[in-house]
Amino acid sequence: MGSGISCAGELALVMLGEVPAIGPRFRQKEEAVRKMSLLLKAIDGLLGEAHLSPYQIMFRRQADGCYTLVIKSGEVAVDLLSDLDELLLKRFRKVFRSLFILTCFYEADGKLECLAVTEGLGAVLYSYYDYGFFQSR
Repeated sequence: MGSGISCAGELALVMLGEVPAIGPRFRQKEEAVRKMSLLLKAIDGLLGEAHLSPYQIMFRRQADGCYTLVIKSGEVAVDLLSDLDELLLKRFRKVFRSLFILTCFYEADGKLECLAVTEGLGAVLYSYYDYGFFQSR
């Protein structure tokens, strides 16, 4: 894969067809798989209760000016990605069309690989386009 991946700090973004895939990046595949397993468990736990209250996906502004991707259902919220800088957020906004993939990335043979492509690991999340999705307050 390698080409077409935008990186900012410890996060990466790539287009898989017309769907953006975003997530943390790691040096080793095993670390990426472990983190993705934890993210999937957290999402499953939250969405298991979502039938009682619909879920929202939003970006919350951090004190340092970066953003955190949050999924929220009722009173329960799970932080999915932290330290998303404004440039990567703008790139994501530009390509977001209501559907995206939360996955992890890892380094292999000097290139960055996406677990959604190599292992089929990722969470496909849907959020209708709403300006509240990108509110920073």
